[in-house]
Amino acid sequence: MTIVIAAIGIAFVSNAMLSQVSTLRLDLTENNIYTLSEASREVVQNLDRPVQVKAFVSSDMPPPHHTLRRRLKDLLTEYRAESGGKLSFEVIAPGDDKQTEKAAKGYGCEKVGIGQRGEDKVSLRAVYKCIAFVQGDNQEVIKDLKTGQGRSRSNFEYEFTKSLMNLTDREPRRVGFVAGFGGPADQRGFMRQISPVFQRLYGDLIKPTKVDLSNTTEVPQDVSALVVLNPNKEFSDKAKFVLDQFLQQGGSVGWYQSATGVDQQMKRKMRRQMGRNKQLPDVRKPLNPGLHDFFAEYGLELRQDLVLDRENALAMGMTMTQRGLARISNPAAFTISNLDTSLPFTRDFSTLALPAPSSIQIRAAARDNETLEVFEVMKTADTARRRPEAPTSLGYQTLRQPTENEKKGPFVVAAALQGSLPSYYDDHSLPQGVSQDQVEQDASSNGRLLVIGSGNFYRPVQSVGYSQRLASMGGQFFVSSIEWLVQDSSLMQIRGKSRPRLIGDVPTAIKRQIQFINIACVPALFALIGLFMMFRRRKRRESLRWRDSDDP
Repeated sequence: MTIVIAAIGIAFVSNAMLSQVSTLRLDLTENNIYTLSEASREVVQNLDRPVQVKAFVSSDMPPPHHTLRRRLKDLLTEYRAESGGKLSFEVIAPGDDKQTEKAAKGYGCEKVGIGQRGEDKVSLRAVYKCIAFVQGDNQEVIKDLKTGQGRSRSNFEYEFTKSLMNLTDREPRRVGFVAGFGGPADQRGFMRQISPVFQRLYGDLIKPTKVDLSNTTEVPQDVSALVVLNPNKEFSDKAKFVLDQFLQQGGSVGWYQSATGVDQQMKRKMRRQMGRNKQLPDVRKPLNPGLHDFFAEYGLELRQDLVLDRENALAMGMTMTQRGLARISNPAAFTISNLDTSLPFTRDFSTLALPAPSSIQIRAAARDNETLEVFEVMKTADTARRRPEAPTSLGYQTLRQPTENEKKGPFVVAAALQGSLPSYYDDHSLPQGVSQDQVEQDASSNGRLLVIGSGNFYRPVQSVGYSQRLASMGGQFFVSSIEWLVQDSSLMQIRGKSRPRLIGDVPTAIKRQIQFINIACVPALFALIGLFMMFRRRKRRESLRWRDSDDP
């Protein structure tokens, strides 16, 4: 027992001493959440001018905020080390004197409230949790640094690197949501809803805008990517020409499309007939924007069908059967674990779900094209089944039993192309009023095309059991895919570090290594420590014996 206590003491003292004299750190977490990401290192190493960081954090913070000052110092120390002297920082406690509080307010910092629990009461305390990044006359200020448990440090890294990127006067990348043909982009208030999301995630780095292709002949020059989100009206020939020319000039297009949408007209009619208190059946109508054949010419054919998976279906709730209450799962919404993790926007997702997806056929012309990279972004399990027609209803009773025309999986439900894309007009006539002089094609331009067989995965679809929690993951996937389209994945790498991961299968070899370390190495280490201490005590005993024998 004495040996064990002594070994623990030696390890504790050694760690304390090394932490004071060495900057060496070992991060053994799967996502390296305590190590600066490559994106953060690249940003801070490429600073063109010095940056000063002023961290205004009140002293004597209550738990769980009491370690905030130390965590900030540790993280900012890593930034400083990577900057080569271009970044310096100072952690200040406003409130200790009037001068420091005045300095904090000079950067736009204000006190924020945090909860403080005592033995008999819960109170609210006003504190400073503000970080200012200053480069010359420019500054980025985080007025309320959000703190939490677990992986909150990686959130600090995201906010810090985002502030540094915004500080360096980079030109914002604009993503255009295509309007003019129905869908969410044509709904009133859509841009007001989505703009704060982009502002919170990116600041001024990536900005959303609306591009109405029904009355324009070209995409604005500052738009890097176009998002076609679940349109329900047919695209005009001139709008298709604009899309084609955008791709030919190296732009990126993402098409997110469901095969059907709720038939609102029929729903209103049924509500009048059945009354407002009755539960209405799920009645749907096909969505055909006229883009299926268009994008198929590039190599990605989105089919107007329905993919089901009864074995991996999501639980919807309970229903009464002849045998009593039973849990039901709608096979139109199911989990997908086969993701191409070579892409940056899928790398940190182990499992996703899509509500009522359609399948995508990657044509041989795309696979055989040496100038293109082809990605099967999401692929179902072998247990999936495909109904070749667009569904008129997504009700559980309609989909629970297999039909004769179902085909066996797996099926690709999201695919992407990258490289020198062919032109739709290589084999088709130009639209009326467009001359050959207006056609631009640059073989050296590399575009990106992403097609996903669902346009509703970023919001809940309760009729098939696609919950708010799943929609939240879908929304993260949606935003990450847009980052890939605008070809800026820096912040995606950092954000992925704080995203929860499912533990996959551990290979047998690694299991055996862990078992060997636990069974052999750890006891051997303590045995060595014990032998060392025993040998030391024996030497000391012998030296005392010789000294006693020499005494008169």
